Amino acid sequence: MNNQLLVLILIFTTTHSLSAQTVSQQQKAEAYYQNQQPEKRYSNTWYWLFGPSNSSATNDVNNRVAWELEEGGWYAGLGKNDNYTGYGIQYKLKTNSYIFSNWKKTQPNGMTLSQSPDYSFMGTYKNKAKNGFGITKWSNYKPFNNNNYKNVIKYIGEYKNGVWSGYGILYFRNGTYKSGIFIDSILTKELPKLEVLEALGF
Repeated sequence: MNNQLLVLILIFTTTHSLSAQTVSQQQKAEAYYQNQQPEKRYSNTWYWLFGPSNSSATNDVNNRVAWELEEGGWYAGLGKNDNYTGYGIQYKLKTNSYIFSNWKKTQPNGMTLSQSPDYSFMGTYKNKAKNGFGITKWSNYKPFNNNNYKNVIKYIGEYKNGVWSGYGILYFRNGTYKSGIFIDSILTKELPKLEVLEALGF
């Protein structure tokens, strides 16, 4: 009897926790939708991506360098004191991947382009993570998978601290898509695709 009661308590606690999380995400998405004014935030997505915040001149304070990486590969661009600091491109042999960015202390920063056999990204980095607008694409032969979405091949939208957060669109391998507001990489409020694209400045 005690064991059955314990199982019931555990089931109730788990279910209640999941429900509360879903409600919390829905509330965050609704608040985001009501409080944000995307037409004022982003008058043009491409200006947002390539605008003056990513275009400050760094040639005067950094040197042009060409470094070989110990793990295989190279970096070519602006650098100082063994750090990537400014615009440059890094190639890693092990992953056969390239990253072009306006580097800050050897971390991607601002407008960033990355490419590997399985994955490509174009968007903005801040504080060592994807933050702001970005377009991520996974190869057709190896689509992105997680517990919530299967066979995703492309995401267009907003990031916060490396996860999908804000307005976005997911495209799937079978040609379908989902659009709306994401909270913690979960599509929490579905919206028409056109409304999402307008919010993103397209």
